[in-house]
Amino acid sequence: MKQKKYIIHRISAGLATGIFSGLIICLYRFFMSFCDTTLNHKIIPSLHSGSFFYPVAWGTGLLLLSRFVYWSICLEPKAEGGGVSHSIEEARGITDARWWSVLLVKLTSAPLCIFAGFSLGKTGSAVEIGTMSGKGIFRSLQFFRRHYQPRLSLPEYCCTGAGAGLSALFCAPVSGLMFTLEKFPRLRAISVLTIAVGSVSAFLVSHIIFGTAPILDTIIPLQQYYYYPALALLGILLGVAGKYYAFSLKRYAKLLSKYNKRIHGMLWSILFLLAGVVCYFFPAITGPGNNMLAVLKTPATAYTTLLLLLFGKYLFSMVSSGSGLPGGTIFPLLTVGACIGQLYGLALCSLFPGTGFSPACFLLGGMSGFFTSALGAPVTGVFLMCEFTCCYGNLLPLFIISLFSHLTAQLINHKTLA
Repeated sequence: MKQKKYIIHRISAGLATGIFSGLIICLYRFFMSFCDTTLNHKIIPSLHSGSFFYPVAWGTGLLLLSRFVYWSICLEPKAEGGGVSHSIEEARGITDARWWSVLLVKLTSAPLCIFAGFSLGKTGSAVEIGTMSGKGIFRSLQFFRRHYQPRLSLPEYCCTGAGAGLSALFCAPVSGLMFTLEKFPRLRAISVLTIAVGSVSAFLVSHIIFGTAPILDTIIPLQQYYYYPALALLGILLGVAGKYYAFSLKRYAKLLSKYNKRIHGMLWSILFLLAGVVCYFFPAITGPGNNMLAVLKTPATAYTTLLLLLFGKYLFSMVSSGSGLPGGTIFPLLTVGACIGQLYGLALCSLFPGTGFSPACFLLGGMSGFFTSALGAPVTGVFLMCEFTCCYGNLLPLFIISLFSHLTAQLINHKTLA
């Protein structure tokens, strides 16, 4: 009887957290999609219309946006940055932020940063929103403790919410579960059952509202075994590149933190204006990375274009993420890895023209291996790319890339992003 009650409590907690997190993430997805679409289909074309009025109006609007985001972060400092680190701290009990305040700031400020054109993702914020949603469920149960006392611990609700947030964002329930198990503390109170139920229920909520469609249509050929040594070598290269990305981002953030206390508001105003300049001259590197992926998927992309995209996205991501703006770092990181994989594939095609290597086959592996080395989550990197493509046939080649990338990153022995 006790075992049955134990299982029922865990399933109920997972369902409540997953459904609530899924609904909040769906609202977040709507805001992010609206801001990204408005920027790319209305703002940027207007800037190139030839009228002097639109750039001036856009610059003024960016200054106003910078002040709003700055004041929002002043009211809730825990909403600053990507969100994964804060989510881990909440699960460990290091911090105790107001869950409703973090939700409000993330739901408003993060989409506005995307609207401004910053190279920020939505994954880290989704994980934090899910964590705060789980915390909200726990605090609500505590509030009504006369009628119902929470049977599970706060860390379990936080971890379940984090997995549900990632699951609802990409319709990736397995990735949500794996990410929580790999990145969050392995406490005795945490149950895989609760996290799994939360991830699946959040996925169902997101699937009902938005549907499920592949983000990338890429299949790595399994029968052509000459791909596998090339995939292993790509994993080694990504292990080094991902660690350098994580190292440089932390160094840049540490450098800017010295000036943030003095000129925090002014610095963000300058960065918002810089984002406006990038939107005008280099729109492909703005936003989470959808624009850049659209260019990468174009056949016969030149070396020069790929190199410009790679260094441009890298530098702009350093500026955007390292400045502490509310927004994630994971999706821009994935696009950098995709560009590295595409360059690697083009190089192989040039060196071995008779083998029939396809550069597009290495784009997906570049994302998986770069994610693995930068964040230290190899299993999540594999399953996330499989769920991006809605195809588990890529599991084996992605596993090879992530394995070599993770081993290389472990040999370098540098801290990951979160």
